[in-house]
Amino acid sequence: MLKSTTNSYEVRSRLHSNPRRNLRLVMFESALTHGSISIAIMTPFFISIGLNQAKIAAVQAIFTVVVMLLNFPTGWLADRFSRKWANVLGDFGCAISYLCYSRANSFLTAVACEILLGFFMAFSQGVDFSLLKHFSEQLSSSNAQQDQSTQEQNFRRQSANLVTYQYLASILLCLLGGPLGVVSFRFAIAANGITYLIAGIVGLFIQDDSERLTTTKATPLGDMCRIARESFTPGRLRRRIVAFAIVREMTHGIIWIFTPMLLVAGVPLAVVSAAWALSSVASTIGARLARRFSVNLPAWKVLLIPLVIITCGLGIITIELNAITVWCYLLASIAQGWVGASALSLVQQEALPGEQTSVVSLAKVLGQLLYMPAVWLIGFVADFDLRYAALVTIILFVPAGLYVVSRIRKE
Repeated sequence: MLKSTTNSYEVRSRLHSNPRRNLRLVMFESALTHGSISIAIMTPFFISIGLNQAKIAAVQAIFTVVVMLLNFPTGWLADRFSRKWANVLGDFGCAISYLCYSRANSFLTAVACEILLGFFMAFSQGVDFSLLKHFSEQLSSSNAQQDQSTQEQNFRRQSANLVTYQYLASILLCLLGGPLGVVSFRFAIAANGITYLIAGIVGLFIQDDSERLTTTKATPLGDMCRIARESFTPGRLRRRIVAFAIVREMTHGIIWIFTPMLLVAGVPLAVVSAAWALSSVASTIGARLARRFSVNLPAWKVLLIPLVIITCGLGIITIELNAITVWCYLLASIAQGWVGASALSLVQQEALPGEQTSVVSLAKVLGQLLYMPAVWLIGFVADFDLRYAALVTIILFVPAGLYVVSRIRKE
């Protein structure tokens, strides 16, 4: 009787669910949490409380460790119980964390705030894309004439749309953060909490009727080990996870050097936020290009394109850093937009519906494992010469990326 009641509830839930409305809510919530009002002033803020580039990199590495350790367990919890509530908890927790961060005044307090922020961010990592895939498939399934290939292309387009909205939000928030940062670094950081608060409220209205994870082991730890083992078994999914981690992190570690590059090139601090907004514009262009072209490309070409773009952009900066060449960083931003709009969907297409958040979390954990030593090394060499940061990024990621792409091409 209980099973019959449960099935009846699930049927009613799906009948009353509005996938188009839910898809829009997911995109709105995700866009709000992707942008950062204070991103352009974080490096000057860190310097103002006594941190150098190496310590800034250490702070970010500690944050990454926290997210990395919690990402997979919280992803499993989201798949097993509720992706919606994991997202809401993460958003409200991040709102509180940013308010605390606005009071940081030393390396240790910055570390404490990064730990708190990482704890709550782990709950929402990957949830938006797993919900996006579910609602996108619901919309596609309403059209009986669409085959599997067409449904996959539609999902990749929706992923590109989501990333586009994320970067558009970043542009608006960066432009807002500039004037706020000139008034007060701390005020700009606290303002980040407001966007997460709004996102959490939006998340409350999402109707999450996505498929839940069915456990096959006696304990949660055993089930997580099973998912990890199956995900990293040699095959298409593992190659895509590794490729995603590489192309994602090659555009990640360098972002903390962008503001110092601009300042060395003579860009006034008051204009730096506009430069970050321009970077988001470039990322938006990359996402739109991915929406237009990547859906019809094989996986290896989707992954090769950002490798080529970032090599060109950072290669020029390695040779010469001045008021003209510093804008070649925007090529890295285009690559970032392309990767965000296309790479993760390649992973999701190989993952089971009930394990979406867990597999996405695993992919991000691998990326974070790459990010930690990379961001430290990039920050370390940047204290000697900012051009070395661009060179190290190329050396660390491009050869590895080309190797994985060649393996995927042979599939």
